[in-house]
Amino acid sequence: MTKCDTHIYDALIIGAGLVGLTTALALSHKGLKTALIDRADPVKALAPDFDGRASALSASSVTLLSNLGLLPDIQAQLQPMNHIVVADGKVGAVSPLTLDFDRNSLETSNVGTLQNGVSGYMVENKYLRMALYDAVFASTDIDFWAPNTVKTLKRDEKGVSVTLETGTHLTGAVLIAADGRTSYTRRNAGIEVETKSYSQSALTVTLSHSRNHQNTAYEIFYPSGPFALLPLKGRCSSLVWSDKPATLRAALSLPRAALIEEIARRTNGLIGEIDLKTEPLLYPLSLQIAHSYTASRLALVGDAAHVIHPIAGQGLNMGLRDVGALVDILSEAKSAGLDIGGASLEAYGVWRNFDTRSLAGATDILNSMFSNRLAPLVHARRIGLTAIQGSSVLKSFFMREAAGQSGVRPSLMRASL
Repeated sequence: MTKCDTHIYDALIIGAGLVGLTTALALSHKGLKTALIDRADPVKALAPDFDGRASALSASSVTLLSNLGLLPDIQAQLQPMNHIVVADGKVGAVSPLTLDFDRNSLETSNVGTLQNGVSGYMVENKYLRMALYDAVFASTDIDFWAPNTVKTLKRDEKGVSVTLETGTHLTGAVLIAADGRTSYTRRNAGIEVETKSYSQSALTVTLSHSRNHQNTAYEIFYPSGPFALLPLKGRCSSLVWSDKPATLRAALSLPRAALIEEIARRTNGLIGEIDLKTEPLLYPLSLQIAHSYTASRLALVGDAAHVIHPIAGQGLNMGLRDVGALVDILSEAKSAGLDIGGASLEAYGVWRNFDTRSLAGATDILNSMFSNRLAPLVHARRIGLTAIQGSSVLKSFFMREAAGQSGVRPSLMRASL
C-alpha cells in the first residue's frame, strides 16, 4: 500500500483490546466492513506474558462469543463457576455470615445451550485474546492497522476520516472508541467523564494451589476491601485483592515467600497450599462514567465509556454488552438503508446509559457498604445477607444479574443463532 492510499469502510475502530477486537468481529458478522487501529504491536500483544489477568464471562457474554464462532477455540479454557460464596469476613471463621449461590439458584430457561444453568465462567485473557486475533486475521471484512498511531482525526456530516502516522487515509461512516479508560478518541470529542477514586488498588495474580476449587468462586469482604478467588482450569485460581494502595505496595515489596504467606493467610486455607503462577500486577481502582456514550458519528465502548469496581467481575461483560447493543443499532440502520453514523447512534447511548449507571451504582454501593467498619453498616449488611440467603426469589434475581440475563439483551447475547 502506498503512502497516499485511501481505504473506505463502514466503521473505524480505535483500540484493539478485548472489546475492540470483539466489536470488529461482531460488525463483520453483520456484514459491515471495518478498520481496526491500534498502536500496540500484535506480536507483543500475543506474547504469553503480555497480560496475566483473567476475566469473568457471564452466560450471555459466552453466548455472544459462541454466536461469533469463537467457542471452539476457547471452550477448553472456560472454567464454569457453579458455586459462588460471598462472605463478610473469613470463610470458615467463627460464626461467619456467608451467602451461597449455586446453579440451582438460577432459572435454566433461555440461557443458551452451553451454559446449562451456569451463571458465569472464568477465562485467562491470553486465551480469549488469541482466539479473537485468529478470527480477526481470518476475516475478509476486517483490516487490522497495527502497530499504527492516529495522526489526524476528523468527524463531520459527511463521515469520519483518519490519517495514520504512515500517511494512509481511512474513511468510514462511524468511529468507535475502544481505546480504554484514558481514551484519546473520547477526549478528542470533548466528552467529559464523572470520576470517583476508591482510594484502593487491585493486586491481580494467578495462583496454583493444592486443593481442588470445586468450581467455586469466593468473594470475601475484609474491612479494607474485597478479596476474590476465582476458579480457573486445573488447580488454579485468579486472585483479585482490593485494598489500600500502600498496603498492596508493601505486599509487593515483600520477598516472594513472604507475599505467598500473606496471601495464604487471607485465603484461610480455602484452596490449600498456594504458589504464584504469574507475576502480580497492581492497578488503581476508580469509578469512571462518560457523560455521553455518543457524539457526532462517534460511539464509545468498553473502558472508554465506563470503568467500575471489580467487586462484581462485570467490567468485560459490560463492554461486551456495549458491543452487542451497538452492532444491533448499526446493522439495523444499514439494513434499512440509513446512514449508520447518523441519528440512530443516539439510541445506543440511551440503551447503554441506563444499564451501565445501574450496575456502576450497585457496585459502588456494595464496595462502600462492605469496605467499612462502622457498626450500623456492619449490622445492616449482615441483615441483608441473611435475608438474601433465605430467599430463593432474591437469590435467583442476583444470579440472573450475574448471568447477564436481565434487561433487554442484544441479539448476539440471546440463544445461539
